[in-house]
Amino acid sequence: MFSLKLTKLKARLYFPRYSLPYWLGNKFRGGFGNVLFRAICSYTSPRCHACASKEECLYYVIYEKERQKLGKSQPPRPIIFVPPFFGRKENGRGELEIEINILGNYYTYLPHVIYGLRFLGKIGLNYESKYEVASIYDAFSRKEVYDGFRVNAEALKPIDLGKIEPVELKEFRVDFKTPLEARSPLEAECLLKMIRRRLMLFVNEYGEGKVPDFSIETETIEESWKKHELLHSSKRGGTRKFYGITGYAKYRVKQADENAMKLLKIGELIGAGSKASFGFGFFKISSPNG
Repeated sequence: MFSLKLTKLKARLYFPRYSLPYWLGNKFRGGFGNVLFRAICSYTSPRCHACASKEECLYYVIYEKERQKLGKSQPPRPIIFVPPFFGRKENGRGELEIEINILGNYYTYLPHVIYGLRFLGKIGLNYESKYEVASIYDAFSRKEVYDGFRVNAEALKPIDLGKIEPVELKEFRVDFKTPLEARSPLEAECLLKMIRRRLMLFVNEYGEGKVPDFSIETETIEESWKKHELLHSSKRGGTRKFYGITGYAKYRVKQADENAMKLLKIGELIGAGSKASFGFGFFKISSPNG
């Protein structure tokens, strides 16, 4: 009933040394925008909304476009960075891996993504945290897209989320890799509603068709949650506080239709809830006993 392309990349970033904050979602979201603008805009005094080339400009689409195709608020971003969530300050050296979700046909901007990541690495996430892009590979094909020198666009394998097969689990565990903007305890039905809401926004903007409703009834077997207060600063919005939870829950399915179990599998790929552009709401599904 709906169609939406998803390209999922994984980038390995090598840090000679790093000193990283509690949360990295805002660093990649804002940092990528800064380097992208500097890389592709040739105007000394840019006015994005008056620019004749704005609809073909990746920076405008991701950071400046104000209205959705269906709706009045700002559209969801077609390129989403999902860095690891530490929940504490981290110091060290070596490789870190980030995920990159690309929606619709925006995988054609692969060179912009690679160039922006490289440029951001030269500037650094902060003074002590510069990096090199060691490699990027496609999460579905498992083939290398970028080896540090060359781009292999043929390795990309977008999938259609509308064709995802539902999971078949009578019991399942959900572990959040990044914070979810929600309150605990978290019922499975609430989680699926947040997945569906995110999917609907993506489909309306970058896909086609309608996302069907679902039916599910579960009971919570076990859960453990931790609350987080996350600070975000920007020139446009100033300093804001976001609140999220991480942790896990185990659920037993009493009844569920195919749409519910399909949404659960899609959620593992696109996450749930709001603030997708900050890397919020990404989780892993497993059997309750591992």
